[in-house]
Amino acid sequence: MTVAFALDFIPRRMRELGYENNYITRWRQLQLDGNQTLIIEAHNQYYYLIKPNLDFIVQSKFGVNDLTDTSINEMQYEHRGKITIKNKSNNPQLIQFIQVIPQHG
Repeated sequence: MTVAFALDFIPRRMRELGYENNYITRWRQLQLDGNQTLIIEAHNQYYYLIKPNLDFIVQSKFGVNDLTDTSINEMQYEHRGKITIKNKSNNPQLIQFIQVIPQHG
């Protein structure tokens, strides 16, 4: 997913989910050390993966994004809930998301 696509998609997705314009967005650029796994608890938030690469596995209840796993028939870019991010490289790597936080009420 590109930034341009995400910024076009997110308002439509939030309307679809009933939030209309009641949400905030944040740019998240996370650096993971070599072979590090990071868990994000995003139960009331959405994370949109930007420009995935071969060095990361991103997994949540919405699905998986792992460009090296040929058994996955659909890569997921939208994640929510407990999100597990694994850097498969031995080197530090950056991964980018747009975080969407719906506002209730």
